[in-house]
Amino acid sequence: MTIKIKNSQSLLFPLNDKSNLKDVSRIIVHLAVADPNLEDSILSLLGKKSRFSLVKGSIGYAAEVDVRIINEIPNLAQIIEYDEFAPPKLLFIGPNHSHEAMIKAVVSGAWAYMSAENDLSELESAICGVVESNGSSLLQTIARSEKASREVLQELAAPRLEVQATHAIPNLLTSDEVRILELIARGERSKNIGEIVGLAEQTVKNYVVRILDKTRTQTRAHAAALAAQRGWLPPLDKD
Repeated sequence: MTIKIKNSQSLLFPLNDKSNLKDVSRIIVHLAVADPNLEDSILSLLGKKSRFSLVKGSIGYAAEVDVRIINEIPNLAQIIEYDEFAPPKLLFIGPNHSHEAMIKAVVSGAWAYMSAENDLSELESAICGVVESNGSSLLQTIARSEKASREVLQELAAPRLEVQATHAIPNLLTSDEVRILELIARGERSKNIGEIVGLAEQTVKNYVVRILDKTRTQTRAHAAALAAQRGWLPPLDKD
């Protein structure tokens, strides 16, 4: 799956630039959606909001943007060509709230997800939420469900060029922390992990605290999902 990029569009400024919003930080949004009807709907909605500056087409990969809206897994070969230094946060718009759509968003590296079935008027608050968030709301949502977390981890388990290239974020974890997080991803509890790696249960729990701190997550499942998404964990064998 690839994103179709139109190369002829330049930076688009909002249609209305009201002075009463001068104190609000301007948010630059890159539209990289493959569906022209969805693109038109987003342009119609956000183009009238003075808070947003919109970019579409290949210029969005060269500009410094805050949020990129996508509806497909990015074409990595194309993105690598643009040599983007600091990729923006991704907001994935899917067709519905199905499991498959959510998995697709996670594989894409999206920070947040919304369905095209929703009223697009919610898009403004979704974009602001992504900008203001210190972590992925999508992964936080998935981490609340043990079943969903396991399914996402299994989906991310196979080696993927997409994951490795798109999320080439330096691994902040030590080899011991990676080993412990790998066992967490496999469903092991602290006591069992301690027996496997030869550490006391409390020592394992101390490692988990450091892992949560480094990944800026609040749950073990969330940390494992984030690490898998960024390619920090080795492939998991599927049952």
